[in-house]
Amino acid sequence: MRIVFAATGEIALPLLDALNERNLIALVLTAPDAPGKRGKGLIPSPIKKRALELGLEVYQPLSIKKEAREHIASYGADTLLSFCYGKIFGPRFLSIFSETFNVHPSLLPLHRGPSPVYQAVRDGDRKTGIALQKIGLGIDEGDIYGLLPLELDGTETEESLSERVASLVPSFVLPILLDEGRKAIPQSGEPTFTSFVSKDDGRIDFSAGAERVHAQIRACYPWPKAYALLDGVPLYLTGVYGSGFAIEKCHVSEACGTIVSLEKGKGLKIALPDGYIYVTKVLPPMKKEMDAASFINGRRDAIGRVLS
Repeated sequence: MRIVFAATGEIALPLLDALNERNLIALVLTAPDAPGKRGKGLIPSPIKKRALELGLEVYQPLSIKKEAREHIASYGADTLLSFCYGKIFGPRFLSIFSETFNVHPSLLPLHRGPSPVYQAVRDGDRKTGIALQKIGLGIDEGDIYGLLPLELDGTETEESLSERVASLVPSFVLPILLDEGRKAIPQSGEPTFTSFVSKDDGRIDFSAGAERVHAQIRACYPWPKAYALLDGVPLYLTGVYGSGFAIEKCHVSEACGTIVSLEKGKGLKIALPDGYIYVTKVLPPMKKEMDAASFINGRRDAIGRVLS
């Protein structure tokens, strides 16, 4: 088996390392270098950086048209393995390979599309997983070689769940990949779809309720970060106490979004229509991320103010 490994995001790094250890990679296919923050030049993808460190061949086409297909075909790989690559493969490209696989971090057909980890946290899912599927012509519609369910406890962030998925993928994928007797079965159930996450997804609607706001803060970390306005200026809420599955529903007398108090060991007590959440970390404008106590030390007037 000789593999073209198509990947871009950091979540795919452990799988890249595992494939390289077994000398399975013929070529690494990844996204072109992209502009960095504040326009500081072009930044290579995490996959490109690691692949070059490992001495692997890297290819970064803008699109997978005839010239790119011919270049990739010249490596003689029989297998395509994709994980967080960022492009849709057409039938001409797929015909280069005798076998194709895609790693998707959800229990397909749930959360098809580009943001399954974010969506699982944002939706307050109690369970998610990892799927290894055959690559289909539609978005994540291919038959399934295997599913690995993962229980969630309501404290996960997009970052922590991505790290957990990344660590589990090699031991899940490689035995299936190397099993010549593997079989794929059609997906079953009603599919749901995700979209690309935008900065606007971080804007908090406090009327949504405690569980949903708790989940939003976790899903939006580390990007785009959930935020509300304090005195008309964005205040990013970057950490939240406890499990979103264990929030006590209760009568709330304060206005929705009120910073009620600073609770020792928990954080900023925020009023929601059906209960309270406790924000442990914030990112004020033009400052570094800080814990709730440090924020209140500098903004004692924030107690009693309403986030909007």
